[in-house]
Amino acid sequence: MLAAAVASVTAASLAGAPAAHAAGPGEIRLVPLGADYSTALQSQVDYWNLNRLSAAALNSDGAEAVAPAAGWDDSARPWAGGGKITRTTGKLVMRMRNADGATPTDSVGSCTATVVQSRNKSVVVTAAHCLRINWGLNAPLDANQIATNVLFIPGFRGENLPRVAPGTDLNSGPAIGSDVAPYGVWGVTRAWLTEGWAAQANFLNNNDMVAMVVDNPADDRPVEEVVGGQPIGFNVARKTPRTNFGYPAANYKSYSGPNFSSTGEAVINGSPNANNVPAAQQRIYDGRGLMFSQGPSWINREWWWDTNSDLMKTQLSPGASGGPWFKDFDQGTGEGVLVGVTSHLAQSSTGGLDAIAEAQGRAPSPYMAGTNFGDQEKAAFDTAQSVTPGVR
Repeated sequence: MLAAAVASVTAASLAGAPAAHAAGPGEIRLVPLGADYSTALQSQVDYWNLNRLSAAALNSDGAEAVAPAAGWDDSARPWAGGGKITRTTGKLVMRMRNADGATPTDSVGSCTATVVQSRNKSVVVTAAHCLRINWGLNAPLDANQIATNVLFIPGFRGENLPRVAPGTDLNSGPAIGSDVAPYGVWGVTRAWLTEGWAAQANFLNNNDMVAMVVDNPADDRPVEEVVGGQPIGFNVARKTPRTNFGYPAANYKSYSGPNFSSTGEAVINGSPNANNVPAAQQRIYDGRGLMFSQGPSWINREWWWDTNSDLMKTQLSPGASGGPWFKDFDQGTGEGVLVGVTSHLAQSSTGGLDAIAEAQGRAPSPYMAGTNFGDQEKAAFDTAQSVTPGVR
């Protein structure tokens, strides 16, 4: 999966798995409703100090970003503009545990998410696998995971986030300040997986989207009133140009990523990488900056059938999962119609079963699949926008 899992800690106790799947969107409730809501929301947010955020949000090899010597192209380049995208898209960090309930695995990782226009002005969307993944395997493989704590930082300013040294105690550290989170920190309180993903939470299913409700214990306004929201569209015309965004945070599955030393250091050393990409085209991602790709899209084929996911040539990497795919994106205003989210790596320009890609040591091609928003995604979104964020 493209979520970047970059650090591990031990856990004494964790929340339970979601209820058994029923028809329609499947809910993950992260903050209980009722009298304890405010206390629980504050606890969710307080879990994320600056040290833990750094461990989750930045790459694990410790290298700072390096641009390709041959220059960026439309398959990946830093976003240097302004506009609504700089406020509405942000970093999503998650605390994950093995969903079998019997093992103490506890890790943190990152994705990308976007505020969308909604009735309750509180909906953020990302890829479903950022909160729930299940290949039918438990620890030690950690292939059956569920989120127990999720934080959203719109307009994330990663250039101001200090790194933590290996072995740093993540249970303590400074609070996250406005230099990193200029629009505040927002706890994910409830989330609705698409029906397909709730039933089969892996990439054999292509409905990889989740609609989340967020709240901020330090701000009574809904998130859309603070940062704005992107329009969202369902069942739009396909095989048309797209612009996608994300915070790539890992290099080991970057098609044009660096080589690695014997100690795990990311290096561009003049040699072609594992995919035979020449040194001039290699790049290093660090998870700090917002990147984007633009170009044509086409329907993803897995084996012999068309799917409800689309393909683009986009050389982002783990951490970009859940990033928005826009139709009619205006680079001047930073606004477009959000019609999909980054889902998984693709075998080739025609697609391919992601289970194979996931087994590779590096992305097998410079293409990625994004979930196209259809009826299931609309049902998840409609459920999320119909609720009132918790009681204060």
